[in-house]
Amino acid sequence: MPDISGDRIVLPEVEAHHVIHVLRLRAGADVTVFDGCGRQWRGRIHAVSRREVSVDLVETQMPLPEPSIVVTLAVGLLKGDQMSSVIRDATALGVCVIAPFVSSHVALPADAWRTRAIERWGRIASSSAAQCGRAVVPVIHDVVRFEDVLGDATLGVKVMCVEPGAGELVVLPDGEPSTGTAVVFVGPEGGWSADEVAAAAAAGAHSLNLGPRTLRAELAPAVALAVLWERWDRRVREGP
Repeated sequence: MPDISGDRIVLPEVEAHHVIHVLRLRAGADVTVFDGCGRQWRGRIHAVSRREVSVDLVETQMPLPEPSIVVTLAVGLLKGDQMSSVIRDATALGVCVIAPFVSSHVALPADAWRTRAIERWGRIASSSAAQCGRAVVPVIHDVVRFEDVLGDATLGVKVMCVEPGAGELVVLPDGEPSTGTAVVFVGPEGGWSADEVAAAAAAGAHSLNLGPRTLRAELAPAVALAVLWERWDRRVREGP
């Protein structure tokens, strides 16, 4: 995200490449600029070079409203493009924090994510926010153990997505959680172990069954979030 502290900014490299080579915009074109933290402006391109784009900030805009519930998506690590899809969709669906974790049935080796994965996931989240018109980019945490996320008392109401037959289809009350915060746990491709399900229940987690069919691991988070927003947040369903 650009460092916005004046009336003219230089776009970061990734956004500049998109403006130059994908959108093919030139000086004088109107654009929308956001800082990833909820601020948004109407901008006008000042100059375009081979690799750099400068933008004049014309006026402050009111961004689309954020969900009233601060939701953390805790997701078991998935392979390559699957993880990218989860981050892209979760950003568009209003998640505030993404907490990837390793658990008993995560098959991905540590070397697959320890190098530059967090940075790459951040770029994916930023691009998704720009595409869907969201002024907030989710925070993406370092990868931790499932037990560490489950034990974080600051995350609010706990919801664990379980496999068909392991829980009720809907177990959550209508209306917003009184805490104003929630964490949604979605397991890896291999699912949850019996010990993990038991630990979640002991921690007070609600079980959420997404229907009779087994969903792909990268699809389950989007379905779960759609179910929860339908029950929790009218602004997400109806817009501003």
